[in-house]
Amino acid sequence: MSTAGRKFLTSVNWPVINSVLAKHTEITKSLGSFRKGYEEAERQLTQLQEANRPIDFEHYRRILKNTEIVDKLEKIAKAQKIVKVDLADQLKTISAFEAKAVASAEQYVKETEANLSDLSETVKNIEQARPITQLTVDDVVKAKPEVVQRTEEMVKQGKFTVDGYDEKFPNLSLL
Repeated sequence: MSTAGRKFLTSVNWPVINSVLAKHTEITKSLGSFRKGYEEAERQLTQLQEANRPIDFEHYRRILKNTEIVDKLEKIAKAQKIVKVDLADQLKTISAFEAKAVASAEQYVKETEANLSDLSETVKNIEQARPITQLTVDDVVKAKPEVVQRTEEMVKQGKFTVDGYDEKFPNLSLL
């Protein structure tokens, strides 16, 4: 990974990202698996860099009586060559993952902004609302015109009580 990529991934505040995206488990899981993969690759790279030590075959020839074994091992070690791996497929996978994560994050931002605007409008409405004690019948009729129609139907039928009112608000006059 490039030094810029390493610097970026080490500078990310993972706990903050996880707490912000706590409600979006798919994004959090994807980021967690990406982070684990990066850390595993970084660990393996460090191990390989540390393991690259030359072997002193002369030392083993002096110590061991059977130098043929040392000669065979030296021949095998010299025959080994570093294999270059084509990382194009892995880079495509990472790019696809990155694109999916960015798209998902952008969608989350849009949803959050929409929720915030709705909440801001609700707060504004609450702040501008009049107390219930200042409401008039005209205000209720203006907000819910079907109230007048329902009331007229109840009066025509001779009903002067609302169904379920006594169950919800019991009459306490008997106490």
